[in-house]
Formats: sequence, structure tokens, C-alpha cells
Amino acid sequence: MMLYLLWLLQREQPLSLVIVCFGLLAANQGDFVMKSEYQLFDRLRDSLFNLWILDTHEHIELEDDWLRCPDGQCDFSRIVSGYVPTDICSAGCPNEGWNRICAADTPLDEKWELFEPYWNKARNTGVSRVVIIAVRDLFGLPDLNRETYQELSRKMLESRRSGWYRTVLKDKARIRRCVLDRDASAPDPEYFVSTVRLDPFIGLRNSKDVKECERWSGKAIGSFSDLDEAMEKVFRRRLGEGIKAVKVGVAYTRTLRFENPSRADAERSFDQVMLGDESAAKPLQDYLMHRAVGMASEAGLPVQIHTGIQDGNGNWLDNANPLHLTDLIMAHPEARFDLFHAGYPFTGELGMLARMFPGVYADLCWMHAISPFAARNALSEWLDIVPASKIFGFGGDYSYVEGAYAHSVIARENVARVLTSKVSEGVFTESDAHRIASMIMHDNAVQFFGI
Repeated sequence: MMLYLLWLLQREQPLSLVIVCFGLLAANQGDFVMKSEYQLFDRLRDSLFNLWILDTHEHIELEDDWLRCPDGQCDFSRIVSGYVPTDICSAGCPNEGWNRICAADTPLDEKWELFEPYWNKARNTGVSRVVIIAVRDLFGLPDLNRETYQELSRKMLESRRSGWYRTVLKDKARIRRCVLDRDASAPDPEYFVSTVRLDPFIGLRNSKDVKECERWSGKAIGSFSDLDEAMEKVFRRRLGEGIKAVKVGVAYTRTLRFENPSRADAERSFDQVMLGDESAAKPLQDYLMHRAVGMASEAGLPVQIHTGIQDGNGNWLDNANPLHLTDLIMAHPEARFDLFHAGYPFTGELGMLARMFPGVYADLCWMHAISPFAARNALSEWLDIVPASKIFGFGGDYSYVEGAYAHSVIARENVARVLTSKVSEGVFTESDAHRIASMIMHDNAVQFFGI
């Protein structure tokens, strides 16, 4: 085509003919580039779907507990029970309506009649895509709708059998292990490694919370020293059970800005709390957070912290801005922090913390479900500013295995898309892309948690 164009120009052919030929040449080149990019994406996608991955964060119910699930909670309402409720309530579903949908004793058809109007309003969201992928891939149905909900519920009930977890987590999702955020002392090591969540202590604000800490630790708490010892007792017990991290999720109830009060300040705060003054709790909470980080660091464990978007309807999003953690991070240069959920919508802020501080790692857990688009943007930006060794590409953050599987499908496709773009732009070679995919989806987390 190029030689033909030169021939036309040499013979002073009409300009319009030359322009048309140039257009055809450009179109052919564009088609070639697009085809090449599609082929690159297919190669990266295939590689990612063959890769065993490490899941940095799950709440999955233990299989023995799930096998005892009532029939009325093993229907379509289970598979939408993760994060869809936030969206359908945002779309107008009253809380009592959702409570009726997920109740075990609500007839199946009534559940659907209550659910359908709001599902049709909110099914465009990322967490709804997780549901549709699970319905399609695991139960062989094209969608969740009026024509399929009964068949889906029947198939879900049939799946409640020993071996389903292996089918979903291993055979389908190819998840080597999940880091489990659930109070379980002996989860199945084939699927899970454990964490300890110290929120009952760090989030303590009244005498009722103190009673909960007594129950959990098995220690009477009548003073600040008792409380401090009770938290350490829980930590040491769980350490002996093989935990791989400490988890903190208090951004749902307070700011992530932790000051550094003295022990005397914390004692005064405890005394005021015990007298009924909840507003005086912050110095006590801050002190215990520093203690938790110190204990974790001394034991060689990382601290996983919820940052960014909180699930549910109605909260103070700014409380969860990862930048609030700066003082805590600077006070513990020896510690390792796994900052969750990309800090969304503060993804750039979290990325900069990971760049600035050697002990801070950036985690995309939950993000591919919340917003596949925002997850891709965050990963693309982080790959420009954060060492690839400090990025964790996937954590499902679901309480049921079907959600973990479907979320992993979106995550793999997202990573393939981002890396395809980087290679097409000339930023990475294809070899770089395959290496980085393995790092962020598996190798980094294996090394970080010592699995």
C-alpha cells in the first residue's frame, strides 16, 4: 500500500484518491494495532487465569458451619447477602425489607417479590456483577432474575455438601490460601490462615465493651492494667494458634488519626470511660492501638488496617482516610502495614504512603468488586509510583466462597487489562507484565505473610 501511494504521488494523481488511500493505510495499521493488543490481552488473561493466587482478605464462613446453614438461608438471598444490600438500600429498599429478604423463614417467592424491584435499580454496580458471575459460572444460569431465582435456589441448596469449598476455592478460583478475618482458632489450613482482630480493645468506649473484652480474654478487668494485660493475653493466645497478621477495622466507628498518649493519659481515659464518659475514650483507644502495633511488630507480624470506604449506609468517610495514619506509621518505623481497600476513594493518598514509607503496603482487597474501573485506575497509578513488590492485587472480602470466586474473576481480568495497557504504551515488556502479575497476585503476599 505504501509503494502504491508513492507511485500515485509521482504520477500526480488526483489528491482525493491519494487521501482515500492514506485513510485505508491508516485504518489497516489501526486494525493491526488493535488486533495485536487484543492478542496481548488474551495472553495475559490466560496466564492470570492459570495462576494460583494468594487472597489477602476474606470473611468466609467455615465449611462445617456452612453445612449446617438452614435451608431458608441457602437460597438466592445468600448469594446477594455480601454487599448488594448496601446498594439496594441506597436505591430505596427499607431496612426491614432487607431483613425480611434474608430471614430464613421468609417464603422464597416472597423474598423475590421484595427483592426484585430494588435489584433492577441497582444491578449495574460492581458488587452486583460479582453476583451475576457467580450465578453464571458456578450454577450454570445466565442471570439472576424472575426466570432463574427458583432454579438458582434449588442448585444452591444442592451445593450445600462437603467438597463444595474445594470445588469453588481450589478447582475454580485457584486460590492457594485466604487470609481469614474471622474469630476462628482452627480454620481449615487447606484454605485459610488466621488473623486476630483486636477491635474490641482498640475501639472500646464504655463499660459494656469492657465486659466483652473480659468475655473474650477470660480475664477480669477492673483497671487499665487489667485491660492492657487482657489484650496481650488474647494476642499471645492467638499467636500460639499460628495467626499471620493483626487486623484493625475501627475506621467504621472512629478516625484513623491515632495520637501518641502516655500511659498515664490512657489510665485517666479508662477511669473516665468506666464512669460512663464515652467522649473520653480516644486517648485509651490510641494507646491500645500503639500497643497492638508494637506487639505485632515484635512478633514479626504485619498489621492489616481498614482504610477508605465503609460498607453499609451512612458513615463518616473521612474517618477512614489513610493519610490519618501518618503519625502512627512514623511512630513505628519497624512495623509493616497492609492498608486495605486501596483507601478508596483516597487511592492516590494510599499509594503515596506506600511509596514514602518502607513498611506500608497497598492492598486492592474488595476494590475490584466495589468499582472495577476505580481498581484499574488505582493499580495503573500505583505501578507508576509504588514498587511492584509492595502491591497486593486481590482480596475477596466475602463471607461465602461463591463471592470470593466471582470477585477473583474480575480481579484477574482487571490486572490483565492494566498490564496490557502498560505494555501497549511501551512502559513494560510482556515479560515484565507476566512477572508483575505473579508478584502482585501471589508472590508478594506469600512473602509478606510468611505462608
